[in-house]
Amino acid sequence: MGTVLRFLFVIPIGYIAACLTAAFALLWPFIAFTPASLSDPVFLLHAGFVFTAQAVQVGAVAIVPWLVFMVMTEFLALPSVLLHVTAGLIGGVAILFVAYGSNVPHMSVQTAIIVASISFALVYWIVAGHGAGGWRRRRVEEAAAPQGSSGRPAP
Repeated sequence: MGTVLRFLFVIPIGYIAACLTAAFALLWPFIAFTPASLSDPVFLLHAGFVFTAQAVQVGAVAIVPWLVFMVMTEFLALPSVLLHVTAGLIGGVAILFVAYGSNVPHMSVQTAIIVASISFALVYWIVAGHGAGGWRRRRVEEAAAPQGSSGRPAP
C-alpha cells in the first residue's frame, strides 16, 4: 500500500514542488520587489500569473527527462542526493545547449537556469527522491527473510 501511495501522491507532489521552486529560482532575480510594489494589487496579480506560467513552463519542459530519471532511480534504488543534484546540473546545461545553441544568453539568464535546475533536483530529492527504491528494498528484504511455520517472517 505504501508503494501505491508513493507513486500516486509523494512523487507527483515532489515534482510539483520542484517545478514551483525552479520557477521561483528563475523569476526571483528578474522581478523588482519594492515595498510599494508589494501593496499594489495589480503587481501582485501580475507576479502571481507570471510565477504560475513559469511553473507550468518548467513542468512542461522537464516532464520527459524527469520521468526517465525518476523511473531509473526508483527501479535501480538510487536515492543519492549527489546523483540528483548532478542530474539537475546536467539537465540545466542541456537546456542551455538545446534552447539556445550557439546564441548564448546573458550570464544572468544562464545562472538562473543552472540554479533553477539544481534547485529543481534538490527539492525533488528532499520531497520524494531520498526514498527512491525503498519499496524495492523492502520487497527484497521480505523475500530473503526466514519464513516461520505460518508463512510470515520470523520475528
